[in-house]
Amino acid sequence: MATNIDQSNNLVIGNGVTFKGTLNVPKKATIYGTVDGELTAEEIFIGQSGKITGKVTARAIEVEGELHQVIHCRDHLHIRATGKVSGKLEYSQIQIERGGEFRGEMQQVGAPPVYPAGSNPPPAKPVMAGPAVTAAPAPTGGNNAN
Repeated sequence: MATNIDQSNNLVIGNGVTFKGTLNVPKKATIYGTVDGELTAEEIFIGQSGKITGKVTARAIEVEGELHQVIHCRDHLHIRATGKVSGKLEYSQIQIERGGEFRGEMQQVGAPPVYPAGSNPPPAKPVMAGPAVTAAPAPTGGNNAN
């Protein structure tokens, strides 16, 4: 049986499989079954039959099924038309297709704040400067090359 190195750090939870506990996946976790607990991965894909309840941490998450409770997404969360996400969400970028659902609390992290049109950002705090330093004048004189 040949081993595919690119797939060796991935995980697939098949339809009908239930897992309870903590999973740490170095690359991609693909979920078609049910996970109840904590899942950390580089990427997470939740298929239409998939459901995760618990704490999820990943760089990128794509949801066609269900994702509930605490979600930390460092980069991009994509909720597909069939996806349902609920709970407390921290994300950098989010995309929700028509029909996709989100219920809960969300906070954007890792991106500059956006201010409403016509408003100004709060003034910057003053910076305290130390004593002025001046450089000594360069010595004058001729070139001593012989």
